Amino acid sequence: MSDLLAERTAFITGGARGIGRALVERFAEEGARVLCGDIAGDAAEATASELRDRGLSVRATTVDVTDPESVEAAAKACEREFGVADVLVANAGILLLEPVLDMEPERWRRVLDVNLTGAFLCCRTFGQRMVTAGAAGRILVTSSLFGTRGGQDNGAYSASKFGVIGLVESLAAELAPHEILVNAVCPGQVDTEMMQQLFRDRADSRRTTAGEIEAAMLEQIPIGRMAKPAEIADVFVFLASPLARYLTGQHVVVDGGSSVG
Repeated sequence: MSDLLAERTAFITGGARGIGRALVERFAEEGARVLCGDIAGDAAEATASELRDRGLSVRATTVDVTDPESVEAAAKACEREFGVADVLVANAGILLLEPVLDMEPERWRRVLDVNLTGAFLCCRTFGQRMVTAGAAGRILVTSSLFGTRGGQDNGAYSASKFGVIGLVESLAAELAPHEILVNAVCPGQVDTEMMQQLFRDRADSRRTTAGEIEAAMLEQIPIGRMAKPAEIADVFVFLASPLARYLTGQHVVVDGGSSVG
């Protein structure tokens, strides 16, 4: 590894599995001190323990990003472990795919609470600390390809991820005078357990197989395959590193060409 993030302290939400776990691993490999936050505290600790066994600087904490007090407690935990975070990765998210006309309001609210309000609470709490500390920090938020376009059964998820981009653009303007850069990453299809569950769910609803659902999706990706979680994490590493020191208020789509193919 190249130590691109040496001397950085990063707090990453949704870090126990999927893209989040890859983020924790890649940031630590690049020299960052990482606090892995997840609502599944035991899973977060298992991830942190595995990476510590490799000599990486990773600790874990339980955090519910929809709860302001929980986010505040996580920020304090980060300070106890490593000091004030100068990199926040607001990655925690959920995916509930339903037609808008069939969706119950409480399920709509749950998606918005986790994906958008959760990002806001993390950005506010950790951003306040960066400003107070005078840290030239980075705030990175996970949006989605579906934060740039809608899709069938994607109303709540897409709305939440479009909202993330608006939050990022606004916050980038607000924090630029403090030398805090704010950007979003918009992954396309990524080979995670969440994606495999999506294939199974859609197969059930459409009376087909998960394999057929996956094959149809792959036909829409010019590169011809899903991303690996580490490939998405590499983009976050770039944005958190000195290589991206003049980049703010942007959303980077990482979709294997889906949006242009």
